Amino acid sequence: MERLVNLYKALGDAHRLNILQMLSGQELSVCEIMQGLNISQPAVSHHLKILRQADLIENIKHGKLVLYTLKACGLQKIYPLVDQHLGKLLQATTTDVKPSALRETPNYCELMGLKKSVCEKDE
Repeated sequence: MERLVNLYKALGDAHRLNILQMLSGQELSVCEIMQGLNISQPAVSHHLKILRQADLIENIKHGKLVLYTLKACGLQKIYPLVDQHLGKLLQATTTDVKPSALRETPNYCELMGLKKSVCEKDE
């Protein structure tokens, strides 16, 4: 589950998606990514850390330079992981939905120690 969370976290940000696109077919340094996204070095480093944690990119040291590239094996693992997760969610939508405990026990919120208004909110 942690791998899936890291993956969705990595893909859930426009800057990180842009970084992945920028790295498509090329290696880039932090300063090149900074220039391309027009964001600060700490922000780029933060995004790169999250992409590394999701196993989507890797860094290569070339002398004093640190260059970033897409990680093929990490990218190949995305499809089965996301497909399996979304497949389970889709399958759950086609089966009978288990009724809420609140539907069967109208005072369920109070039994849990919550105000009734909490259970009735539409958010």
